[in-house]
Amino acid sequence: MSAAPYDVLVVGAGVAGLAAGRLLAESGMTVAVLEARDRVGGRVWTREVSLGGSNAVPVELGAEFIHGLPPETNAVVHEAGLQTYELRGSSLCFSNGHWADGAEQQKKIEPILDGLKEFLAQQRGSDATFAEFLKTKSVDIATAETVTNYIEGFNAADVNRIGIAALCKQQQAEEAIEADRVFRVRTGYSGIPNYLARQFKRAGGELFLSTAVHKVAWNPASVTVEARHPSGENCMMHARRAVITVPLGVLQAEAIEFAPPLNEILLNAKRMIMGSAVRLVLIFRKRFWSEWQLSSQPSGIDAALKSLSFLFTPSLLPGTWWTSFPDESAVLTAWAGGPKAKRLGQLIAAKEGGEALLNQCLDTLAMVFDRSLADIKGLLLSWHVHDWDGDEYSRGAYSYVPVNALDAPLKLTCPVGNTLFFAGEHTDTSGHWGTVHAALATGRLAARRVLALK
Repeated sequence: MSAAPYDVLVVGAGVAGLAAGRLLAESGMTVAVLEARDRVGGRVWTREVSLGGSNAVPVELGAEFIHGLPPETNAVVHEAGLQTYELRGSSLCFSNGHWADGAEQQKKIEPILDGLKEFLAQQRGSDATFAEFLKTKSVDIATAETVTNYIEGFNAADVNRIGIAALCKQQQAEEAIEADRVFRVRTGYSGIPNYLARQFKRAGGELFLSTAVHKVAWNPASVTVEARHPSGENCMMHARRAVITVPLGVLQAEAIEFAPPLNEILLNAKRMIMGSAVRLVLIFRKRFWSEWQLSSQPSGIDAALKSLSFLFTPSLLPGTWWTSFPDESAVLTAWAGGPKAKRLGQLIAAKEGGEALLNQCLDTLAMVFDRSLADIKGLLLSWHVHDWDGDEYSRGAYSYVPVNALDAPLKLTCPVGNTLFFAGEHTDTSGHWGTVHAALATGRLAARRVLALK
């Protein structure tokens, strides 16, 4: 590894780091990106799984959806020539033994969420948690359960901690990009970071994988980064400036030492929360949910199952499921966020490498579809999971803003001595925390701030 000085060192080859590195390299700077993993993408990770012969499906272990029409993501998708498709189909809800139309359930919670802004105004400048807000609404237990499952699942958050101020800002940001529309990259989300990495290297940037940074020593004129080489030996790299794009959980754990310490950055990082999410991807022999007939259920449920896109099971673990529809692959993804994810995460860490989590998910499917566990297991080809909470280079799924911390992301973007710059979805100030487009935008913002000092 070269010890020659660079203009900029970028720590982390997730989407934010690659976006920053590419812009800097294409602007004529000498740039190196250092990544602890043996791949690029960070929390974007597509694994291609063979179904036998020439058939394969992309399995997303990290980010999966493009929410709405974010210009940052769509620009890269178009430039890279990646194909996307929009999710369509039915949504259903199964709660306490009863099926219901998911769209109808959504209509019940929309008025609740529409009341967030008014409630915040009534707070006269103070913030509150979503749980505190929900207590002021006259809703039945089932509706409260459904809306809680939605808030916690979507935000990987605890309703007892996530702030109303942040949720209001998020709503406004989502409306601006039509975030109720959802898309997938047909060949897998990793196509985006892979393309950014190719363009970065084409512009002259150097990419070092399996190189875990553990110390950043800095002063207003230079940066020295200490990292562990794949061989296990320590190495040092020097630059005028650095862009730090590691996930919020890594900052909070102080897994990287900064010398001198960055007390203000660390304080604001710890005011935010790295949310928990659990995803288990199940690949079956066939789309059984579209074929099995259910007895004694409301009219239309069997027909809706044939085009099933989302299934919500708020009274069970996990609480959210989705298919690949309109793609007809027999893939079913189980998802939980927040406290439910914490409970399921304990199963991932249990013996047998996550078998307990698998069994929990299969038990839930057997209950929902009123079939034996043997019927479900007999159709299963493979299952795939990654423990993001236990991943030392992530330490969680994605960030959210708790009560009274709406100013924290902005403070995380403040350059330190015009030498250290921070980026990543947790530094977003527009309301798009936890998204790939936030990572892209913040990476480019950090790069532009560096370029302004040339």
